[in-house]
Parts: sequence; structure tokens; C-alpha cells
Amino acid sequence: MKNELENLLKKNIRVIPDFPKKGIMFQDIFSLIGKPHLLKKIVDEISKIVKKEKITKIVGIDARGFIFGSIVSNKNKIPFIPIRKKGKLPGPVYKKKYKLEYGFDQVELQKNSILKRDKILIVDDLIATGGTAIAAAKLVENMSLKGISFMFVIDLYNLNGASILENKGYKVFSIMKAEG
Repeated sequence: MKNELENLLKKNIRVIPDFPKKGIMFQDIFSLIGKPHLLKKIVDEISKIVKKEKITKIVGIDARGFIFGSIVSNKNKIPFIPIRKKGKLPGPVYKKKYKLEYGFDQVELQKNSILKRDKILIVDDLIATGGTAIAAAKLVENMSLKGISFMFVIDLYNLNGASILENKGYKVFSIMKAEG
């Protein structure tokens, strides 16, 4: 089924060459979620991982991870926790600064949103170089001791982000592989 879904997504995704800069093959996830039947198939596939891994909370990475993560958490009747960019969450937060190719960014997670016994699935639309995903994992590790897995709709395999996460001991799942 996964190969069928991967092929279906590849046939339906809009790829924009040289965006946002020359040499990048931008995978336009909005061309998939604009088709309700495809969004449902993506959510169903992610939900299989939720059940298989006995996930207790979904963490979505700002902002496209919110789309998939919140729908999956609702479908599976488990909490959704957002990881946001700097200064977007109220109350006490954990912060993690990380390096980008053009500077630094920071993500934040509300304290006490995850318990030590929670098993977490971090969801995002795609994995590229892994910088944001690693920062998200470091935030979650402040709270959860049961385990962290990742789910990406698209793995930009040539940028090696998924391999970096796996080498750090995380389980990584994706539906589709593409060139970034």
C-alpha cells in the first residue's frame, strides 16, 4: 500500500524548480492537501505509525507539521503539541537554537506539555537537512524518556536529513522520497 501511495503522491505533487533559489526542487505539499482524498490517504498512513508505535502525543513542527499533526492527533484521539518559532508560544517554554545555512533560528515548546511517560511522534511535511527536526527532538528530549519517532510526508533523500536522524538513534518514517 505504501508504494501505491508514494506513486500516487508523486503523480500529484507539484514540483517547482529553482525555488526558493536556484538548484532547489521545491516539493509543493499544498498541491497534495488541496485534494481531500490525498490528504485522507496521508493521514491514514501516518495513523498506521501512530498505532504501530503506540504513540501517546503528536508534536507538529511549525507550520506545515501542524496541518498533518493536528488532523492525525484528532483522528487518533491523542493530544497535539506545537513546536513554534521563537516568541510565538505563551507561558514558560523550552528553547532550542539551531544553525541554518544562512544563520540561526530558534524553536520553542511549552513546558509541561509532554510527560516523561509519553511516546512522541514528531510530524512535519518534509525532511531536508534535518536541522529543524534535530532541534525539535532536543526540545522533546527535555520531557519525554519513552522515545521519539519522526514522520515526514516527504524525505528529500539527497539532503540526508533522515539518515542524520537515524544515526542519532531516532526512528524515521516517510511516505515519499524525492529529490530536493
